[in-house]
Amino acid sequence: MEVGIMIEQELKQLRKKMETTVFQYAAFSEERKQSVLKNIKKNPSKKKPDFLSMGLAMSLSISLLLVILIFMPLFEPTSSVLTDSITSPDIERVVYEDDMILYEWRSDSMDRGDHHFYKDLLVIDPDFYEENSVNRGDAVYYTYPEEMKNDSSMVDKYNEPKSISRIVGLPGETIYLKDAQVYIDDKKLDAFYGRGLDNVYNRPLFEDAKEYDTEKYTIPEGHVFLLGDAWWRSFDSRNFGAVPIENINGKVLGYRKWK
Repeated sequence: MEVGIMIEQELKQLRKKMETTVFQYAAFSEERKQSVLKNIKKNPSKKKPDFLSMGLAMSLSISLLLVILIFMPLFEPTSSVLTDSITSPDIERVVYEDDMILYEWRSDSMDRGDHHFYKDLLVIDPDFYEENSVNRGDAVYYTYPEEMKNDSSMVDKYNEPKSISRIVGLPGETIYLKDAQVYIDDKKLDAFYGRGLDNVYNRPLFEDAKEYDTEKYTIPEGHVFLLGDAWWRSFDSRNFGAVPIENINGKVLGYRKWK
């Protein structure tokens, strides 16, 4: 096959990739787009190209393809992803005040590999939601729904009808888990608590993530959907449904700061 024909075929493929990738997402004007394509469509010289010309053409093709591969993620539509850029995976040290709750929690259902939430005393602000709205990502101290609270086996198992979990779904949203990933209104939840396999403590998920798949569930108004960070150890909204906001007894601020 002649070198000129090979180059023409490669340029044809490159035009096709640019049409279906870069031009689809990048903000090119129609005039600029046609100008670029016009330059690419120019026929190669009828003269037999030398190795330098062929090398330059190949380098151009490879460079443009690398640009496409590198920058394509930047132009990926974000409508399919829900991001929590506020909640930190770190647990802060905070000052305990007299109107707060000092709580020793003896459960590993929020553990992510470093005895999270139970290696030290927790400070809980019981009045936090009197002036603040519930937010996705908040770790909260809450009372189980009435049917759970009145179940004597629950009290025997957990010592008290209260627990700590994280707010993952908000009123009116539809939530489900699939392949160890949380989805909110069919959008991936991009957060450290939204991807089960990011948690090294979720060992069983590495064996069979689908075991934790759930059906789609629409959260009633005035309720939130709670999950423990360690899904395989947590008893949460997957088991008893959404929790009324009035059942939230406070926000977990962090570990007690010792003087």
